[in-house]
Amino acid sequence: MLDDRLIGTCFTLTTVPTGMITLYGIHYHYRVLDHSQPGAVVCIVAADALGLKVQAPKAPLQY
Repeated sequence: MLDDRLIGTCFTLTTVPTGMITLYGIHYHYRVLDHSQPGAVVCIVAADALGLKVQAPKAPLQY
């Protein structure tokens, strides 16, 4: 089972719509949930048995 502590970790996307990244010495597969392109910064939003789910971070709220 994947570690939920990875949620919120951001990295630069290398391939779409799926790929592999090494975090803390462990290889993880990821799936892109939005239309992010290689070179974009994405964040891990979920982890399940099939791998990590990533998408571009949401813009912070403007007050």
